Parts: sequence; C-alpha cells; structure tokens
Amino acid sequence: MSLVRIENASKSFQGAPVLRGVSFRVEAGEKIGLIGRNGSGKTTLFHLITGRLEPDAGVVERMKKARMTHLAQLPEVAAGSSVHSVVLSHFEQHLAREERLGKLEQRIAEGDETVMEQYSALQEDFRQKGGYEFRYKVKRVLTGLGFNEAGFEQPFHTLSGGERTRLMLALALLDEADLLLLDEPENHLDLQAREWLEAFLKEWAGALVVISHDRQLLNAVTERTVELEGGQARGFSGNYEAYQKEKARLREDRGGAQKRQQAFIEREEAWIDRFRYKNTKAKQVQSRIKRLEKIERIAAPEKERRTAKFSLGEVVRSGQVVLEARDLSMAYDGATLYRDLSFTVQRGERVGIIGPNGSGKTTLLRQLASLLEGGCGSVTLGHKCSIGYYDQQHENLGLELDVIGELEREHPEMRREELRTFLGGMLFTGDDVFKPVSRLSGGERSRVALAKLMLSRSNVLLLDEPTNHLDIVSREALEQALDGFPGSLVIVSHDRALLDRMVEKLVIVSGGRAEVFLGNYSHYKWKHGGAGPGERSAPNDAMKIRYQEKAAAQNDREAQRRLARQRKRLDEVERTIESMEELLDGFDARFADLDPTEHGPLTDLQREKEGLQEDLAQLYAEWEELSALFPG
Repeated sequence: MSLVRIENASKSFQGAPVLRGVSFRVEAGEKIGLIGRNGSGKTTLFHLITGRLEPDAGVVERMKKARMTHLAQLPEVAAGSSVHSVVLSHFEQHLAREERLGKLEQRIAEGDETVMEQYSALQEDFRQKGGYEFRYKVKRVLTGLGFNEAGFEQPFHTLSGGERTRLMLALALLDEADLLLLDEPENHLDLQAREWLEAFLKEWAGALVVISHDRQLLNAVTERTVELEGGQARGFSGNYEAYQKEKARLREDRGGAQKRQQAFIEREEAWIDRFRYKNTKAKQVQSRIKRLEKIERIAAPEKERRTAKFSLGEVVRSGQVVLEARDLSMAYDGATLYRDLSFTVQRGERVGIIGPNGSGKTTLLRQLASLLEGGCGSVTLGHKCSIGYYDQQHENLGLELDVIGELEREHPEMRREELRTFLGGMLFTGDDVFKPVSRLSGGERSRVALAKLMLSRSNVLLLDEPTNHLDIVSREALEQALDGFPGSLVIVSHDRALLDRMVEKLVIVSGGRAEVFLGNYSHYKWKHGGAGPGERSAPNDAMKIRYQEKAAAQNDREAQRRLARQRKRLDEVERTIESMEELLDGFDARFADLDPTEHGPLTDLQREKEGLQEDLAQLYAEWEELSALFPG
C-alpha cells in the first residue's frame, strides 16, 4: 500500500478552485520534487497529505502506522531554554533510557550485581534504537544547518525568524519518519547549509516530498517530479532537469501530431466539398464524412502560462572600469566582517558575492552602493556609470502606495497608460495595479522592485538575493534577462544555478576575511576540493567515532557508496569542464571589448585566461582517471 494515496481530490477557497481532480501517490522510499508556479496549490496539496485540510471532493488515504513529519510550529518552549535543549527535548525516550542506564550504572558501581541482567537488556535496547548515536546526530544536523557549537546554548528567545525556521527544519530532519514533507526548506539557508541539506536528503532512507525553487537541490535529490499547473497534477520520471526535457519533448510531439491531424482533416474536408454533389461519389463522400466524425481530435498544446518579462533594455555604455573598491573594511558590534578588500568591476563583468549567513555580504553590497556610513576604504565609480540597487528586504518600497503609484513616484514623466502596459508585462493586470504594496506577497513585491530597477536604466546593477520569493519559471526568466544585460552586475546570492550561469568572478566573504576568485561557483568548489566558503564540518567526538565504527563494518555497502561518490564526482567534473569551456569561449569577445592601448587590462585578462586553461587541463586529467572506472 502507498504511504499516501490521493484520488481525484479537489479543493477551493472562497469559491476559487485551487486543485481540480488531483491524483497523487507516494510510495515507500520515493523522493519526489513538487513544482509549480507560486499560487499553483503546492502547499494546499501538502495540507491534504498531512490532514490539516480535507478535500471538497475526492479521497485521501494515509497508511496506518506510517510516520509523517513536516515543518510545523515549534513546540512550547520553556523559559530559558537553549537551542540545544529544545532539540534534545525531541528525544524524550532516549533521554529517559539514558537516565535509567545512569542509575543502574551507579548501582553496579556500588556493588549491586542483581541489576546486571536488567542493565544489559536496557543497554541492548538503547543501542538498537540509536541511543548511542542521537547526540551525535543532533550535533550533526544543527551544525550542518548553520548553528555552530558555541551557539548551541544560545537562548531560544533570542533567535531571529530565520534561525527559528532552521531550528524547525532540524527537528523535522531528526524525526526519523517514513515520509518527510519539506516546503521550501532552502529558505534562510546559506550555500553551505543548502549543500549539507542536499547531501543529507540524498542519504535519507524514508520517502520525501519536497517543494523547492532550488534547481540544484531538485536535480541532486529527487527521482520523480510532479508539476501542479492549472489545478492539475502531472507526474514525470526523473529530476527537474529530466522533467524539463520530457515536458519540452511532449509539447513538441503533441504539437506535431495535432498539426498532422489537422492537415489530414483539411484535405478530407476539401475532398468532400469538391465531390459532395456528384452522384458517382456519393458513397465515398458519406464514408469519408463518417470517418471524420469518428476521429478523436488531438487538442493543440496548451499555451505556456505567461511569465514576467524582465527586460533590462539598453543602457549607456560606461568606461572600461565601472567600479573600483580599495581597502574596504567593515566591523559590526566590535566584530570584523571583512578587512582590506580590493577589487575592480569591468564593463560587462558579472561578479558574485558569496559567504555564510551573517558574514557581511549584504553589508559589502550596501557599502559598494554608498548606502552605509562608517567602514574604511573607498569605492570609485567609473565614467558614465549609474548604480541600480535591488534590496532583498524591499525597504525602498512605499507600503502606503499602490503598485502603479509606487512606479509613478519614481517616474512621474511616464503616462499612466505606459505604466499599466509595462506592469502588464510584470503580471500586474487589471485591478492588480491598484493593490496596496503592503498587501502584496513576497513574490509580488519582488516583481515591483525589479520593475523599478528595469525602469531606472542603470548600467551597474547591485543585486541582493534577486531570486528570493520567485518561482522557478520566474527565476529562469530573470536569469535570461540578466544574461542579455549589456551593463555590469554584482550579485549576492545563495542560488547556485544563478551563480554558475551568470558570474565569472567571486568575492568570498567569510570569517572576517574576503578574497577574490576568478571563475563561477562550481569552479570555486572544484578548486577547493568540494569545500565551500566557511565550510562547516560535523562534530568530532566519541559519539562520532562510534557512529563511524558502526558504518565501517558494512564494507559492501560502503564500497557501493564510494563508487556512487566517484560517479557523482565524474558528473561534477564533466559539468565543470563544460562550464569552464563556455567561460573560455567568451574570452575572444572580452578581448575585443578592450582598448588595445590599455596594457594593464589586457595583461590581467590574459592571466585570467591562462589560469582557466591550466585548471581545465587538471580537470581533464581527473576526468580521465574517473572515467576509467566507468567504461562505456
């Protein structure tokens, strides 16, 4: 029996249908990616699975005794509780057994041998149920999600909203359930925590249904993709990348079949019209009419739903150096975020800023935009440069205004009809343009902020998490627009797909330092042996040693896992080679853009190219070694 079976379920809210006859199943051990546009009903389907909502029509069945866990509200927390104690309270049975074992050990130490048998039985039960590992697992999960050990005793009431969300995620991951439901678990996670979560979910033995806009996570973890669109659910075998290919193929096949059928019908109708009134053809005419009536018409492929049009347009051509940062330093509450950071941004260059949460990425971006007081160093703009700043918190939006009023405030020279047409391209149609900004969803506010950025015609864009709150389709549309933007970009992001596609230089902020790296994120990861900036390792203590000893006993399984890791590394190397070759292909255009009389930039670009060529040669050597393990 399936863990969950939903048949022909429908759900409406205030008369508006969200799900229409949806059928959906989850089998034991299956890992499913649930995708769809914002508002397509993904969270509603989750609530039907958990029983938080009941369908208006249809059937929802859940396997009895199957354990299900999801991100819910935090339990009641006693005053003075720490992060660590909140999580440990999730293991009440283990703690009770641990306490009983401690009392029996005390009695044995005092010479009471009558409890030896009871102690041995309890100890074996404790071992079988993971009692000797749960403290290590707690540390492993908390550390992986960004809580350093020094902060385990941080009082719960001092946690930020993002930290509380991560704590809820930790509780869900530690609840060894048969079915794990995760709704955008990447929210509030930095790059390292996302990659740790990805690795954890790949090892997850139970079933998983995950709603996510992180394409890298979906590709790495899921093996089936279910898309919600127009209130309907449609399943595809494979991860998100496989889904994209299969959906495109199906649309193409259906479109071709429909066109061929329509051409056949038109030929038959023309023949019938030509010979309809000829007595000698009457029998054949009737035969063809009946044949046409029996044909099951193939519907034309549904048109793709509208996507926001992120068109950045033409901008004024700037000088070669658009921004120069010299000896930047910044401290907050006595803690140094970064010091002595220097780098330049060239015309048309794409720079990414990465690092752990709280390391100072947004602070650096705001310092580059001259939006911060304090700090040291200088930021110099180049000739004909104008900065456009995208604030992920949307603090520059007027909450008291409606959508069109917000744009009129910035661009009084534009007629209202022009603004309405422009906003229509951003999916604000009809009365949507009169919605107060204060009542907009996160995704809608992001679209308003991006609309303002597009109208600014700035040629240097500083973007702080521009894909936050956007669904996958909107993210891909924004990436396409940024890809064709003729100006320069500096982007703070945890979106690995965006970083790999867009950037060619990284500024890594971590541990009070900042460094500059030439290449995209995958290249950076490969160069550092798979370790990201500020990479967090699991705790190394006696619990971990026992855990590793237990795992080491399973030699066959470990050999299989090692082979799987090598297979994964081969795939990563191939993707990195492809990415680096694309970078190298773009060098001719970059050389052509340079002034041949400016020897400094020419020399820097030549060194960058030679460095990439050297790295590419090392990658090919590694690829040859790995590919020998997988002939054919």
